[in-house]
Amino acid sequence: MDLINIGIIITYIMIIGAALAVVGFSVMQMMKSPKNSKKTLYTVGGLVIVLILAYFLASSEVLPSYEKYGIDSASAKRVGMGLNAFYFLAIGAVLVVLYTEFGKAFKK
Repeated sequence: MDLINIGIIITYIMIIGAALAVVGFSVMQMMKSPKNSKKTLYTVGGLVIVLILAYFLASSEVLPSYEKYGIDSASAKRVGMGLNAFYFLAIGAVLVVLYTEFGKAFKK
């Protein structure tokens, strides 16, 4: 085991520790403030709905040119889901920015 492998293992341990700390502190804050936790849960629920919708809209078709790379239909469907989710969320972000800016313009 060389120095690079030890560094990678330490990095993985630190990432896992940071993720656990984030989840732990998030749960603590949700317990302290149930009103704000509703908003957070609605946001997470909306993201889950977007991901489920993106998964069902994704195609599992594998082109013959991709078969040599070991891509199967499940991998193609997951990649399609990721792309669809990105498109939905990016379009949603642009629409929210436009709505906010036009809302400010028309209020004046």
